[in-house]
Parts: sequence; structure tokens; C-alpha cells
Amino acid sequence: MDKAKLQELRSHFEAVASIIGEQLSKANPHVLSLVTKWDKTDLVPGLSDMDFRIICDDQTTVDDWIQIDQAMGRIHLEMVREYPEWNRINEHTAGVGMTVAEVMNEDYYNPEYAVWHLWWGQGEWLDELISYVGSRPFDYSDEHFHLTRFLTYYSPYIHGIDPGHNLGAFENKYPLHSRCWHYFAPPMLSAASLLARRNFPSKRKGLDWLNEHSVIGKQVDAVLEHVDAHYQTRELKNPDLLEEFEELLFTGFEQIYRPLCDSIWNLTIDLTTPLEDVKKQLASHEPEPLQMLIGYFRWARTRAGRYCFYLNAPEHFSTSGLMKDELVWARKLTKSVFDILCKVLANQTLTPQQCLSELSIKVSSIEQKAISHMFDMAAWSKGDQLLRELYRGSIELYPHYYRVLERILVQVAARELPNHGSQAK
Repeated sequence: MDKAKLQELRSHFEAVASIIGEQLSKANPHVLSLVTKWDKTDLVPGLSDMDFRIICDDQTTVDDWIQIDQAMGRIHLEMVREYPEWNRINEHTAGVGMTVAEVMNEDYYNPEYAVWHLWWGQGEWLDELISYVGSRPFDYSDEHFHLTRFLTYYSPYIHGIDPGHNLGAFENKYPLHSRCWHYFAPPMLSAASLLARRNFPSKRKGLDWLNEHSVIGKQVDAVLEHVDAHYQTRELKNPDLLEEFEELLFTGFEQIYRPLCDSIWNLTIDLTTPLEDVKKQLASHEPEPLQMLIGYFRWARTRAGRYCFYLNAPEHFSTSGLMKDELVWARKLTKSVFDILCKVLANQTLTPQQCLSELSIKVSSIEQKAISHMFDMAAWSKGDQLLRELYRGSIELYPHYYRVLERILVQVAARELPNHGSQAK
């Protein structure tokens, strides 16, 4: 592919971010910035989507978040209808909504902040955040985050685990893109972070560090060669070569694992045990309940707009797989949230209604209906038409469920940290 075409495709990222940022800020003046999870150099034209996070000022209320969420769905839907060539970028609406104060709260630091990059709006808060991330000691939180991510991917490439959506003319390149940029680069960014004991701002920076320090250089060179060639390589059309490439990448995991274990200073786990046991030990080191809830609820602010977008998307935008994938978050925001509440209340037998009663949270009839509906949606297992009906009901009911979630956060915060208050009032 020639440079002019690549540049044209790359400009689509900027166009999408500009439209979303400008229209969101018109819909609600509390919207300050749009950031994404990856650096511009990490986005592969035609094959990467954009993982937006919406950052708002500290006066943003629950009503504001509901309005922002609804506007996000409408904006995405209008873009997909008008610009089908942006389908891949517009795979999903923004996943996270946060205020500046929440992001800057050191008690809830997230190593992911290191790879946040501004695409639209105010950037002073982000400069301050990145400066803080770069200056703080590499500690338990970083080790847990990066080792968990590395181990999540540590296996031979699993065929079918990462289906592509709305790829258009680049669908034939996705198998290589998935192996290089989804299966290999993220865990190796974490590997580089553990070995260097610092967080890197992009996939490329992490891979460059590995290369500079002669760590799995053969694998890193091969991956970057594919990405920089926009996957116009021999493996694109040769299944045998693709299989050899997969094997090469997995040897990289095997070669780097022991050095990673030696780089762990703060985690109190036995890294000499078999891999599955190490994973279980890591999983047992859960964050505090309040921290887990805050993490979930920041994702809770941007769901109904996505439901509306997927349900009403035009025929040229495929949503079947995306609607099923989204159920992961429906389960986290229902069963997982109430499992955490059972731990907070020291009673694993409580029902959702009993949890709310124990927390002195009263719910209206429409909120009770919303709770039941969201649990039904999370329990879906088959029937595409039923799933669409559940999505249709969620567009109306989810905002009521979200209000309950925010009240839960306030009550749990009051129990866990008496001086803590939710950022959204």
C-alpha cells in the first residue's frame, strides 16, 4: 500500500476524534477531553479501532453522564450512517467516563494511564497525570497489572479468540494484525515494563526497549516488520508460513518468562510453581472492594448509548458479534458487582435485593425493573432475536440501573472510607 493511501487512512482517526469531541461538548459542556488507550503510532490504518475515554470536569453529575452516554450513541450512529469507510474505527462507543478528580486520585492509580493519549480537548490534566505516572516508583500495582496481562496471553495463539469486525477491504490482513498487535504486542509491552521497571507510553516504545536490550529481538523484529509493511508479507497468503510465525511468537513468551519472574520485587507469590498456579495466586490478590467497584462503575457510565448504537446500526455495519461481546460488561456490572457487595457485607448468600437493603438503598419500581432486566440480559445464552429485545429494553432501563450503581458506590465508600465521596453527585 502506498504512503498516500496510508496517510489518508490515518487521517480518519483524527476526523473521528474531532467529530466525537466537538459534538459531545456541544451536547454537554462538562466534557473536557477525549483520550485513547494507545499512541497514534500504535494505530494501524484500516485495522485499528479507537478505545476512547471521556474525561469530564468535576461538576459532572449522574444526570450529565446519562446525557453524555445517550449523545455518544447518537453521534456514533450518525457517523456510521454517513461515513461507512470509518466502520472499523467506530466499532464501539467510548468505554470509560471519568472526571479529572477521579483520574488524579492517587488511591485509584491505574498503570494503563501511561498509554493514554489526547485526541481532542484540554490536555493540561493529562500532562500532569503522565508526569505523575513517570515519577512514581514502580510498585506492587504495576507488577500486578503487567504480570497479569502477560500471563493472560501466555499460550500458543488461540485461533478464533479474536474475531475482527467491519474490516472491509482489510479483512484478509486481520489474522496477521491479530497475532502481531493484539496477541504479541500488549503482553510484550507489559514484559518490557516489568524488566525496565517503568511504564512505557506505547506498544512501539515497549518493543523498541526489548530490541535495544537484546531481549527476544527476533520476535520483535518480525512483528514490527509485518506492522510496518501493513502486513503485505509472505505470511499473508501462506498458511504454513503463518503457522511458523505463530510458533516463533510463542517461543518469545517462553524465553522471556523466567527473566520476568526474576524482575518481580513486590508481589508475594511463588513464581517457581507451574504457570496455572501462578495465575491462581495472582487472581487471589484482588484490589480492595471499593477500588474494584470504582473501576467497574467508570465503565458503567457509557453503556446505554452503545446499546442504542448497536441496535439501530445500518445494514453495512455488522453488530451480531459485537452485541454478544458487549455482554461481558453486562455480566461484570450485574453479577460481579453484587458478588463484591456480598464480600463487603460479609455474606455470600445475599440476593441483589438483600444487598441493597443492607446498604439502606431504596429503589423505585422502575429501578427494580431495571435491575431484573439487566440480570436477564447478562444471563442471555442463545437466540439473536431475544438478544435484540433485551438490548431494546436496556436503552430505556439501563440509565435507571446506572443510578442504582452510583448510589451503591456512595454507600460502599462511606463504609470503607468514611471521608471518601463519589465524584458524581
